[in-house]
Amino acid sequence: MYAIEKELKILRQFINPKLMDDLKKWNCYSEDEISAAEKRLHGKLPNPIRDIYLHMADLLVTSGYLRPLELLHWEGKYLGFFLAPGEGDMIGIKKGKTSGDLYTWEENDPKETAWEYEDELVSAYEEGDEDGKRRAAGAYQKYWKRRNIPLIHAPLNVHKLEQEPRFNHVLDAYGLFLVIHSIREWEEMTWCEHADDRTCLFSDFFPGESSQEYFQKIADRIKDDFKPLSDHPELTCLGDFPLQMAYVHKDQEALLVLGQEPVCFMLLTKMAAKDNLLEKVQKQTGLVFHVGF
Repeated sequence: MYAIEKELKILRQFINPKLMDDLKKWNCYSEDEISAAEKRLHGKLPNPIRDIYLHMADLLVTSGYLRPLELLHWEGKYLGFFLAPGEGDMIGIKKGKTSGDLYTWEENDPKETAWEYEDELVSAYEEGDEDGKRRAAGAYQKYWKRRNIPLIHAPLNVHKLEQEPRFNHVLDAYGLFLVIHSIREWEEMTWCEHADDRTCLFSDFFPGESSQEYFQKIADRIKDDFKPLSDHPELTCLGDFPLQMAYVHKDQEALLVLGQEPVCFMLLTKMAAKDNLLEKVQKQTGLVFHVGF
């Protein structure tokens, strides 16, 4: 399991400034806030999750994929960080395990009370109500502390995630996947609001008859200018698929992102994409890039 601070700092550069207004209600957390949470939880958080709370909490909490730091709590032997996209089950770690293995479960909350405190916390954040934040977080933690008193209490339908590739079942890679997925999701949702913005360009769809050899040629051609987001390519590997989830330009002036299902590329730049960069990327991929779909 790796720290992912370097990768998150690269990705952070390519969050469109026009999206930041939507993220302002939720800040990233400080080292002091993380240390306070670790003290409350009686244990140090894994490095990848610390990196996420430090550098990407605003994006992932607003996207609905990351639990606010104030709401982290043990449920039996399990500590949940993420909400599975589209499902709502918790994803997190098991006490005593240091490999980064992930587990998924349903929270055991038969009275369905916890969400009320969660809503209160979100409302307090939106209103900038510091006292309200503390009250909501305190009530939430007190509720789960009572829930965890019985020794028989345990989350429901627990199972270990073991699918390949790595981003499906290991904390470091799964965290990177969620960040990449969220950046792409926000861009896709809002592209029509800034349709003249050349900092986000989408490629044509890959031809339906594309083969593994076809994608391998693209992977080989873009190597002149792009490298995998991570020095540990297994973190953004898509299994046997030749292309990775994300590539960063050699001068860090662009980010090339593949869709969750490999159907097209998204090209992100810090400033409006220069014609020479765009022409070279189009030549390397054999695809046409344009604003929106």
